[in-house]
Amino acid sequence: MTIRCNRCERRMRNPADWNVVVSRGVITGYLCPGCQTPEENAEAVINEATVEYVGVSVDGRLLGRPKSR
Repeated sequence: MTIRCNRCERRMRNPADWNVVVSRGVITGYLCPGCQTPEENAEAVINEATVEYVGVSVDGRLLGRPKSR
């Protein structure tokens, strides 16, 4: 499966700095670094600092928990 940016359709070659688009806990797409707004980037940085993603549930939803100190 080829992953592409939802906005510009650029192909993901290096996942660094790409954002996952999530709706109601389900991954619905991806955004390349060039298409991310400052707000989307800030949200990703905050989520990375505060949430530990531990997997995907049986119904396809991301499972996360607060990061502990």
